[in-house]
Amino acid sequence: MTAIDLGKELDRIIGQQKINALFQPIFNINTHSVHGFEALSRGPEHSPLHSPVPLFKTAAYEGRLSELEEVCRRISINSFDQHALPGKLFINISPKALLEPNHAKGLTLGLVQELGFNPNQVVIELSEQYPADDIDLLKECLNHYRSQGFMTAIDDLGTGYSGLRLWSELAPDYVKIDRHFIKDIDQSPVKQEFVRSIIDLCQSLTCKVIAEGIETNSEMALLQQLGIIYCQGYLLGRPEAQPNKVFQPLCLPDLPKQQTRYAESAESLCTNAITVLPGTKLKHVSDMFIAQSSLQAIAVVENDYPQGLVDRAHLMELFSTPYGRALHENTSVAEVMNGKILKVEASDPISTVSQSLTAEDNHGNVAQQFIVMRQGKFMGIGHTKDLLQQLTEHRIKIARHANPLSGLPGNIPIQEELQRLRNHQRDFYLAYFDISYFKPYNDIYGFCRGDEVIQAVAQLLNKQQSSDNFIGHIGGDDFVIISTSNDILQQSMQILKAFEQSKQLFYSQMHWQQQKMVAEDRKGHMCEHELIGLCVGILPPIVTSRCSEQQLSTYSAAAKKQAKAAANSFSLFEVIDEPSAA
Repeated sequence: MTAIDLGKELDRIIGQQKINALFQPIFNINTHSVHGFEALSRGPEHSPLHSPVPLFKTAAYEGRLSELEEVCRRISINSFDQHALPGKLFINISPKALLEPNHAKGLTLGLVQELGFNPNQVVIELSEQYPADDIDLLKECLNHYRSQGFMTAIDDLGTGYSGLRLWSELAPDYVKIDRHFIKDIDQSPVKQEFVRSIIDLCQSLTCKVIAEGIETNSEMALLQQLGIIYCQGYLLGRPEAQPNKVFQPLCLPDLPKQQTRYAESAESLCTNAITVLPGTKLKHVSDMFIAQSSLQAIAVVENDYPQGLVDRAHLMELFSTPYGRALHENTSVAEVMNGKILKVEASDPISTVSQSLTAEDNHGNVAQQFIVMRQGKFMGIGHTKDLLQQLTEHRIKIARHANPLSGLPGNIPIQEELQRLRNHQRDFYLAYFDISYFKPYNDIYGFCRGDEVIQAVAQLLNKQQSSDNFIGHIGGDDFVIISTSNDILQQSMQILKAFEQSKQLFYSQMHWQQQKMVAEDRKGHMCEHELIGLCVGILPPIVTSRCSEQQLSTYSAAAKKQAKAAANSFSLFEVIDEPSAA
């Protein structure tokens, strides 16, 4: 058909609202429940504009993209309501349509309110495939939707024009990874690393990741292993007028467990090394050191298996004694090599390598090199100075994300610790500490005194620092201890007791004697308030092992609420209600 004919067909479709709404389910694969549906629009059957690509391409060419999307939105919202679909409704809107002068503002909110929906049940999906030149204007449009209560998402992340800039500036509630990065992800380490990066960033930006375009069990198994929770694709349900609402259990293949990430493994420290056989004479080894002034160590390897290491300083010392060279130059390297040199697997975390290097049986002498192997076979040499540099950079990263008031790790390290425990399938407790009646205290005594209270709590928690406990400062007066030990229950009680014994220091004599304060409440009314108190709600492993990130936050809030209501300010939260489909 000619462009004129397609234009007339578009006129008919928009004028008669000849759009069919289809819905594809988005499932939470942790809870096996439906999270929502993406609305997809199709033109009339047998029409040249039936498929979405020619339909929306023609509308953009004719300058009627906004009109078409308004029709699609209206029909999708009405169909979603008529079919009584559970969860959230994801609606696609292109940036170009948002920025058109004739774009009708308030239409979506009016439709949603007319049907009695809450706006936060609707997610505005912004596709990255269609460029918008004015990011600030685009941000203004999306903020307009946010102010009305809608949620937002970036669709097709990784395929478009502005990449992470769009993501960082628009701060969406959801990010959808384009199907290109999902297809055959089980066979592509590069795609796996890309998805890992997106998951890490989303944890720090507090947005949810949705993987779309999943078509095989192997793709699903790998995504589940990476920690993806929200999934969409033909494997789970095709776009239908009456879509699948029930998660069908899948027979997923057993994949090898993901290895330690390259940047955090011994392999990242491995360098190529010169090797010799155990029978090599020391004269030959000495000549190699003399010829290469930067060479510090040579590996002794036989049949790919490392036997030991000989370092420059030791050999030169041996040869520097009177008649040293004459006595030893025909000795085999096997007789003088360090056969007890540390040997590590390439997949070992650098933290494990560091602990091995500084073990007590080294008598305080830290080796300058270690051998890196893959499945027992020689791979190369690692240098302790490189290990120290990498550990230092890691500590700087932790410091950068630390809370400036308490010095404790902030939200990003907290999320990384939770993910680490999940990846290693470790059981853990999550103890959520909160200061009750902190706002009126701040109002009366001022922020400086309030900061002193927060620092005092941080110090009490820090006394419980151990290899079993990770202590973090969420922000404000909220703290967590993530613990792999049952001792956390007794430790938490000790913290509460210590706080009660010390809190008199924070009050004037009058307030302490009266055991109350007068200050404005959250509505601005003057009323009496109790003195501050510390409470803790604890989620045990039976809860945390079954929680998604979102559920963990919900249950932590519930545990804290229980603790505030408890006489001893302590709550061990053990009841899990079945999660809703939303």
